[in-house]
Amino acid sequence: MVAPAVIFTFVLGLLPMITSLGWSFLEYDLIRVQQTGTPFVGLENYKEVLSDGRFVRSITNTFLMTGLVIAFAISLGLVLAHVMHSNYRGRAIVRVLICAPWFVPPVVAAAIWMWLLNTDRSPINALLMDMGLIDSNIRFLTDSSTWGPFSVPLLSVTAVRAWNGLPFIVIFILAGLQSIPRDLYEAADVDGGNLWHKFRYVTLPLLKPVLGVLIMLLLITGIGHFEINYIMTGGGPQDLTNVMAVYSYLQAFNFFRFDLASAAGGVILVLTGIICALYIRGQLKNRDDR
Repeated sequence: MVAPAVIFTFVLGLLPMITSLGWSFLEYDLIRVQQTGTPFVGLENYKEVLSDGRFVRSITNTFLMTGLVIAFAISLGLVLAHVMHSNYRGRAIVRVLICAPWFVPPVVAAAIWMWLLNTDRSPINALLMDMGLIDSNIRFLTDSSTWGPFSVPLLSVTAVRAWNGLPFIVIFILAGLQSIPRDLYEAADVDGGNLWHKFRYVTLPLLKPVLGVLIMLLLITGIGHFEINYIMTGGGPQDLTNVMAVYSYLQAFNFFRFDLASAAGGVILVLTGIICALYIRGQLKNRDDR
C-alpha cells in the first residue's frame, strides 16, 4: 500500500534531485552540448558559482528575506492565533478572514500583489497620497535605492511572502495553544498574573516545541523559495530581490547553463541539509536529557 506513494516521491522528487546533483559535476552548456558533450569537471561548477558576485548576493538575500519572514510572520502569527483561540461573537468569520491567504495559490497571490504594488496604478499609493503621507508614487518593485542590505523591493516581496505563509503559521500555533491546559492560565490568574505574565511564563515555554518545528520548516522552505520572488520581480531590480532558487532558474532557462544551475541547487540542498541535521541533533539531545 505504501509502494505507490514511494514510487511517486522517487519519480518526482528524488530522481530529479539525484540527476541535478550529477549535472553539477559536469560541463552541461545546452548551447554547446552537441560540440563539447558533457565532460566531468568535478567541483569547477561549484567554484564558479561561489565566485559569482550575483550568487553571493542571492545567498545574502535568501537568508535576509527568510529571517525577516520568520520574525514578522511568527510575531504576527502569535497575535492572530490568540485572536482565533479566544471566545467571542463572530469568531468563525474572523478565522475565515485570517486563513483567506491560504486559499490563494502563491502564483495568483504574486500576480495580485504585483497590481497592488504597481508604481503608477497602485491603490496603496493612491491611499497614501489621499492621506497626505507621500508626495510621489512609491516604486515598490522597481526602486533600486538601498540602505545597506535593505531596499523597497526586498521589503515589499518579503511582506508578500509573509502574508502568503501567515495562515499556515497561525494554524500551527493555534494547534499548540489548544494543547495547553486551561488550568495553567487559571492558576496564573489566582497568582495575580496579567496577560504578559501568562504569555511569558505559560504560553511561550509550552509553545517552544511547536515554534522550533515551525522555524525549521520556514527555514527550509525559505531557503528554497522561488515563485513569489520570480513572478513579482524576476530577481530584480539589480539583483536586489534575487534569491538562490531564482538564480538557479535563470542560469538554466535564460542562459542554458544547466551545470551552474545544478551547482546552485546543490548549494541549496547542502544548506537545507545542515539545518535539518542541526534540528534533528537538537531533538535527539532533548530526548536524551529527558
